[in-house]
Amino acid sequence: MIDAISLFPTAPLDGLVAHFSARTGGVSRPPFDSLNLGFSTNDDPQHVRENRRRFCAAVGVPIDRLVVPGQSHGNEVLTVDASVAGEGALDPSRRLRGLDAVVLLEPNVYALALSADCPLIVVADPVRRCVGVAHSGWRGTVAGVIGELLGTLRTAGSDPADWVAALSPGISGCCYPVGPEVLEALAPLPGFDAAVTDAPGGRSQRGDVPNPSGTPTAGGAWLDLRRIHRAVLVDAGIAPSRVYSHSSCTSCERERFFSHRRDRGATGRSGVIVGWLG
Repeated sequence: MIDAISLFPTAPLDGLVAHFSARTGGVSRPPFDSLNLGFSTNDDPQHVRENRRRFCAAVGVPIDRLVVPGQSHGNEVLTVDASVAGEGALDPSRRLRGLDAVVLLEPNVYALALSADCPLIVVADPVRRCVGVAHSGWRGTVAGVIGELLGTLRTAGSDPADWVAALSPGISGCCYPVGPEVLEALAPLPGFDAAVTDAPGGRSQRGDVPNPSGTPTAGGAWLDLRRIHRAVLVDAGIAPSRVYSHSSCTSCERERFFSHRRDRGATGRSGVIVGWLG
């Protein structure tokens, strides 16, 4: 069965699709088992196509109305209309590359953003009926991808007073040791102090922190990136009560989520499908 997680479970947003895929209900074999949505893995492309069809069907989205750009941990934004519907849905897009945020300004066109630890940020305007999604790992966060997404929505006439936002499942501070170069890059951002702890779970112990290869990284700490995302969204004018954050850690919940860091890259991709029903 497809486990499609609603990112706005209590918000009255009739007609909005904003669902995150867990790893069950697909056809891929280990280590991509089973609902891998990413062509960038070493999975069989036919399995990825079938998995995308299944996820689209589970959330009521026609796959020929889905747009899937290539991501690069940057801050470029794609504004989508019906003219690009279907691009990247069943094969990697050759013309939509290096785009880590998508803004949809009309109904019945949908976007899929992919991840295997990085949080995905959704911002919706139920008055204007537009929506955006950003892939925001630490590099994209430093590059300002969330601000670029919000700026694109403003330019399109969306009012921040009407926005609601959601943060997808992602790797949490319990499982995300980072080195000093990451901390230095993120330090100027709002929410940084609350996002960083000296040890998993916030224990006050300082020491070397293992990186993904298992060797120590001196001077590091554990990072909960979604705390920074939330602070950035609130600083942009979204009321704290209108920012929904999913608490699941993709690294901890092995049976439910893919995790690039936990599985040292040999894993699949989950994703968020967003859009307004036509």
